[in-house]
Amino acid sequence: MHSHYLDAPLATHLTNFTRSGRCHNFHAVPWPAVLEAASSEFAQHYRALLGADLSRIDASWSGSAVDSFFTPHGPLADAQQKTAAAFGADATFFGTSGTSTSNQIALESLRFPGAEVLMDCAAHQSLLFAAEATAVVPTPCTGSVENPSVDVEATARLLARRAAEGRPFDILVLSATGYDGRKLRLDRVLPLLVTSSPTTAIVIDEAWSAMHAFVPSLADKTALAVASSLPLRAPVLVTHSAHKTMAALRQGSYLHVLGSASDIERVRLARYRIHTTSPSWPILTSLDLARAHAAQFGAREFSRTISLKMKLESMLRAEPLTARMLVSSTGDAYYDFDPLVLRLHVGLRSRDIRDWLLREHHVLVTIAGDHLVVRLHFGVTDHDLQALMKGLSLVESGFGSQSNILPPTGLQDFEPSIGSSSQEYIIPYPPGVPLARPGELWTERHAMALAQERARGAEIYRLAAGGSTRRATSSDEVSVGAVLNPSAQDEPA
Repeated sequence: MHSHYLDAPLATHLTNFTRSGRCHNFHAVPWPAVLEAASSEFAQHYRALLGADLSRIDASWSGSAVDSFFTPHGPLADAQQKTAAAFGADATFFGTSGTSTSNQIALESLRFPGAEVLMDCAAHQSLLFAAEATAVVPTPCTGSVENPSVDVEATARLLARRAAEGRPFDILVLSATGYDGRKLRLDRVLPLLVTSSPTTAIVIDEAWSAMHAFVPSLADKTALAVASSLPLRAPVLVTHSAHKTMAALRQGSYLHVLGSASDIERVRLARYRIHTTSPSWPILTSLDLARAHAAQFGAREFSRTISLKMKLESMLRAEPLTARMLVSSTGDAYYDFDPLVLRLHVGLRSRDIRDWLLREHHVLVTIAGDHLVVRLHFGVTDHDLQALMKGLSLVESGFGSQSNILPPTGLQDFEPSIGSSSQEYIIPYPPGVPLARPGELWTERHAMALAQERARGAEIYRLAAGGSTRRATSSDEVSVGAVLNPSAQDEPA
């Protein structure tokens, strides 16, 4: 019998990659690994529905076969209601196209002609793109170009001034959790901002902290818990990337609503306009299971994972090389850090070290600037810690010196002129937070941040406002043009 060559490069690559065994994932929860720590009953449910029998439920169903996705009245409606109750929302909508789509749905539900949006200056690109049809004003910003954060007090003053003038912002968008583990102290931030402009609707991207709602020491600081305690006069919409911290399949997302029946209906109609009409029933099922798993095991697993983090810190300190990588993650009045995140400073080699750890040691971490980002989630085990430590301890001997790093490709060596006003977004990916937006003045600080991203090997994208995306090339002319936001005068000096 002759073997036949399979001309399917992605399938072949994944087959070869998974032959190496368990990937030690310090990024997002690999839901099968969670089952190792869960009860046998939960494991059986997951495996029965999402394991051997996956082919039975991965079908294009609608209506009476299971439930209507857009107007559910049966088991999907019940699952969404239970999830809303668990998170403390008035309604919750499941999504199977990722949180970028949930963010778009949230803003679409609030959009109307002439709407003005006050946008988090550190917002993910999905929020920026979703708001393009509106007049967008960035929040006052602090921090560096490559590591921006909202100036909360200046934002509150801007909101209050506009409200006093009788022209309050219609929507405020906040990116509450970051790629690097940094997060807004919403218990301090939301009361201040809501009081400043009570009629402004709020969209909060809380992508990286869905599981916090099930941890007693963290739950009262989550967006929904804080917002539900405030005298709201406008809806609050919160999005969660369930698959990042809970036992859900990739692209599983929750969109929660605090608001009236009409607010909920607008979200439902916006989802009908934007979400795929062929949702994944395995992903929907996993969102239901993930909520049940978190409600039963979330607090216990958080305690276990905190213990693992403390153990890893001790292991890192025990070796001179890795001890130098440890950095303190101190917050301020309005920002702190996810208690399950460690950042390791490795310099400009961060992207290359990340790739080397995955290629040579099957260890997956992410990066934020000069740091490796290690997320201790509910799927991490002692075995994963040992693999990470082995890889890190061999960084100098196995990876080599910084001089061995390949220079950045010439395909992205465009250089905006200092003092020019860009007509485009300039976005290093990941994490997808722009270095510059349309209308922003390009400064020496921007140029330095762009050079650092290139040195790390980042992909740099240029996106015209409302236009097409393209990789930046050396032949591109630098764009200088009109400011995207006609209300830029509202930005404080």
